[in-house]
This record gives sequence, structure tokens and C-alpha cells, in this order.
Amino acid sequence: MKKIILILLLFMLTLPVSAKKYIRDFSTVINDSGVDIESIAISIKDTSNGKAVYELNEKMLMNPASVQKLLTTPVIVETLGEDYSFNTELYLREDNSYLLKLAGDPYLTTSDLKKLIGEVSKDTESFYIDDRILDKKTWGEGWQWDDDLNVLMPRFGAYNLDKNLIKLTLIPEPNGQFAKIINPSKYPMAFFNNVVTSDKTDISLSRDNSISPNTLMLSGTIARPTTVYIPNVNIKRYFEVQLTRLFEDRGIYMKNPYMPSVKKSDDVLKNHISHDIKFAINDILKNSNNLVSETLFKLAGAKYCNLETGTDVSGIKMFNDYCVNNKLDNSRIKITDASGVSKNNLVSADFITDFLVLNKSNKVLESLPAPGEGTLTHRMLTIKDNLKAKTGTLSDISSIAGYVTSRSGKKYAFSIMINDLNLSESDKKMLEDFIIREAYLRL
Repeated sequence: MKKIILILLLFMLTLPVSAKKYIRDFSTVINDSGVDIESIAISIKDTSNGKAVYELNEKMLMNPASVQKLLTTPVIVETLGEDYSFNTELYLREDNSYLLKLAGDPYLTTSDLKKLIGEVSKDTESFYIDDRILDKKTWGEGWQWDDDLNVLMPRFGAYNLDKNLIKLTLIPEPNGQFAKIINPSKYPMAFFNNVVTSDKTDISLSRDNSISPNTLMLSGTIARPTTVYIPNVNIKRYFEVQLTRLFEDRGIYMKNPYMPSVKKSDDVLKNHISHDIKFAINDILKNSNNLVSETLFKLAGAKYCNLETGTDVSGIKMFNDYCVNNKLDNSRIKITDASGVSKNNLVSADFITDFLVLNKSNKVLESLPAPGEGTLTHRMLTIKDNLKAKTGTLSDISSIAGYVTSRSGKKYAFSIMINDLNLSESDKKMLEDFIIREAYLRL
């Protein structure tokens, strides 16, 4: 890190204003930074004409991580429409039974469910669920098994509820005893509890799927009440547990709960809960929400392919057809999800900047974070009025792409991807920040 800091400081002091000299010296500082030159790809293009002003390994295929969201989100919104909303609906049937039509709403909560079923009468014996909106595949292709407990990568599907996370509260007990574990959701879980009361809080979690995916191992120490969140491995089961608990709170015990069914033409709408796509766009681009991104990708794919059920395959077709229709050469790239979590995604820096040039006036990309917002909260604050960008981070991978308006007033699309095993994450991001700041100063 010290080497990178020194080189960048010296470069900023000596870099001339000449654009041609800038490009030559720009390559020199990247070579001298210590980054593996075969592990970094850069493309910077003038948005007014699409011409490249700087390129390095721009055709090389690399994993873009969450930068992929700035590629898929505009296509999703174009397909679904800016007025799209997630609508979870409750219907009454002639036999005094009810049907819940799911929307795959990633913002649906147990409190929302409570409001929805407030219309259900106490003598109801049957309750149906129409879950055709999304397929049964609840994790992405190429997602890493060791991210099983990563709250940023939960399962997703028609039964999205409470962000698909289980909330646990750990309470310290006196005299160094094991902590008390409170599971308010009542979702059945078994715990190997080795968390003891101490003067500091340091808790680690693990899950051994060979025993049971609902068996959690907790260890460490606790000094004060602490809340932890666990990704839910069975979102359908969690959804049904919450429904049962809410019904029982109202004294409703049904003989035939949660049977699959299809909404009928004579079903009568009794209640609904809606959430607007505008919140989702902001959440995806500013906060890099994977759950929302993947859900919308499948929903948009279903609409594009005129299907009842959304799948990742239909979402990928939607994206690839968008590229073909807009003359973007996608013949070499590969995307397998919407969010960029999959290690199977392969994109070039050149493709990303071509996409950004094409979409330079797209309102959706106005939601990209500026410095001080979202994933750029602590980065490049000195140029906060001149930068909009999406970041990406996976193991050994760091990336950033977006728009920078230079000090001269010209707007550039840029993409930087670094996949260097020997550079720390902070070093990679420092190099990214330097490249972007210099583009702002010198172009």
C-alpha cells in the first residue's frame, strides 16, 4: 500500500496538462503501481462521440461483480415500466375460502401480511396461495457456497418476506453463562450455543448443511444484547410459519392451509399491498441490493417473454435481445444473473463503456450514487458533483464504472476492473479512485 500511495502522490505532482502526455504517463503509473498488468482492465470513452480516450486490456473478459447492476437495471426498468409496482393481493372465493396471489415483493414484511389477512373471516377453512410469479430456484447460478451466511446474498423467490433474513437476539446472562437466544419469528431452528457472557461482544456464526440447514452454530462472547441476521434457507417454509402465527393470533385455525392454486376470474379482490419500483431502482444502484436486483430480473424476463413465471433464463434472453436491438456487441460476454454475484459472469470494460455511452441520458442511471451516497459514502468526496458510479466487490475482485464530468466540462463513461490476487481490496480501490480523479482533472 505504501508503494501505491507514494507513486500516486508523485504522479499527481508531476503530471502535465497535455492530454497525450497524460495518456502516456497514465499507463506508466499503472505499470509502476504494482498491480498485475494482466489483471486490470480500463476503458474511458467520450460520451459525445463514443471514442476511447484511454484503454488497457479493454477487450479482456473479467468478472464485473456488482458493476453488472448498471447493465441489467436499465433493461429491467425499460421492460417493466417506470410505473411498475409489486402487488401482493388477497382474493375471496365463493366458498368463503381465500387466495393470496404473490408478487415476489422483496419489500414485503410480516407486518404487511398482518394487514393483508385482516380481511380473512374467522370461519375460513381453506387458504390458497398462487406462487407462479417466480420459479423455484432460490439462489443464483455460480453463487458461492461459502457465502451461505452472507446477509447480502439471501435466497429469493415468490415467497420473499422480511428480506429473507431471520432475526435473532442474543441476551447476555449473568455469571458467565451461555447467552439466551430469542427467535421472535418462531421459524424452527436448532442452535449449538457456545456464546458466553463476557466484557466484549465477538460472535461468530456457522452452519453445517450436512447436519441440517436449519442448525446454526454460535460461538464467542457477548457483553450486551445483540441482534444478528441469518439468511433463510427455506423462504417458503418461513412464509408459511409467519402466516400460521398471524392466523393463530386472530384465533383462526384452518383445515386446509396454503394449498397451491391459480387465481380464478371470479375471485374477488379484498386487499392488497404495493411497493413501487422507484424505491427498488434506488436500492439496487445506490445500495447494491442483490435480492431486489435478482427478483426484478426474473419478473422483467417473464414479462418480456410473455410467461407466467419469471426465470433467470428469461431475464438473460431479455438482456441479450436488448443488446442485439441496440447494436451492442454481446457476442463475447456472458451474464448469468442480474446482480453480478455469480463468478460465471464475464464482461469486458469496453462493453461496459459502450453500454454507458448508449445510455448516457437514461433516467434510471441518474440513480447511480455520487460520492457521499450509498456504496460511495466514503470515496472521492472532492469530486462529488462530477461523478456517478456503481462499485463492485467480490473475493479478489474490485470494479467501478459510471460517468465522470471532467473539470473542462466534458462527460466520460469509464469502467475499471481489477482482479489481482496480491493487491488488497483497499489498494485496488485506491488505484480506482486515483484513475477517476485524474480523469476528472486532466481530460
